[in-house]
Amino acid sequence: MGSRPPRPGGPHRVERVSVGSATSTAARGSSVGPASLRLGLGYGFALAAAASFGIGGVIAKSTFNSLAPSVLAEFRVFLAFLIFLALFGIFRRDELRVRREDIPIFAVFGIVGLAGVSLVYYEAIKRIPIGVALVIEYTGPLLLLAYARLRGRTVGGRLWIAAALAIVGCFFAAGAYDAGLRELNGLGLALAAADAFFFALYFALAERLGTRYTTPTLLLWGFGFALLGWSIVRAPWTLPWTTTPADVYVQIAEVVVIATLIPFALTLAAVRLIPAARVGLTATFEPVVAAVAAWVVLSERLELQQIVGGVVVLAAIAIAQSLRPTAGSV
Repeated sequence: MGSRPPRPGGPHRVERVSVGSATSTAARGSSVGPASLRLGLGYGFALAAAASFGIGGVIAKSTFNSLAPSVLAEFRVFLAFLIFLALFGIFRRDELRVRREDIPIFAVFGIVGLAGVSLVYYEAIKRIPIGVALVIEYTGPLLLLAYARLRGRTVGGRLWIAAALAIVGCFFAAGAYDAGLRELNGLGLALAAADAFFFALYFALAERLGTRYTTPTLLLWGFGFALLGWSIVRAPWTLPWTTTPADVYVQIAEVVVIATLIPFALTLAAVRLIPAARVGLTATFEPVVAAVAAWVVLSERLELQQIVGGVVVLAAIAIAQSLRPTAGSV
């Protein structure tokens, strides 16, 4: 299984601009179409992924009444892997070979970046409010900016401002300002902090692997290793296959499609077009969508502070989008 073989003596060839194509190397200087088109597609994919994650989070929250967070997370990974295997094994088989030396990176990407993010997030929101967990998780873009700076890449002042505004906006959009949230579970806070690190690691590894492999390759190998990691913790055949009601299976299917298949594919496509730190920053749009979705679907109250927070997040994304990345910058 792997990507298309490299040309003799040269790097992997550059792909067309499409969902699951166009390398992140191309996004930072190579010719894959107008820069404005690459940026527009990259931010468009990232926003759509964040919206899908936000809606999927509301669905997942309602599923916790019937399934433990860890069980839902494993169902999600197992079923997503089977779907990706069927799709790409039939239509994109020639792209699925990987270099042996990259297998350890794929293992970390899948086990920590894919399985770890979902599991730790679900376990965090089991103990602390979703809004608080999201605010902590979305400090991840700041970690990505700091990592890029340590690697010698230029980080524009506007990006630091945009990241700070995004976190502030996320704080209000997620409702984390509520005085009733002051007494928090210490383990839940620690899990959310760990999830911020896993979140940043996921984007950093996706950006690195995206310079060599196509999106189908990343999805199949990533979810394959995520499933392997889950299998060590709990074998898939021990999941409650026979005792889960039909209506819960419908919710699981919604989580798999809306919160897994669509957003992960879009996120990886975005990372191939714009730097990972910008994709992570754009992901702070998720709690805005989640708040609106909870208002519409669950009849939860949408307060003025949340609306203002959503506007601030959108302003932060607009500021980031206004600064074009170059070969040596984020």
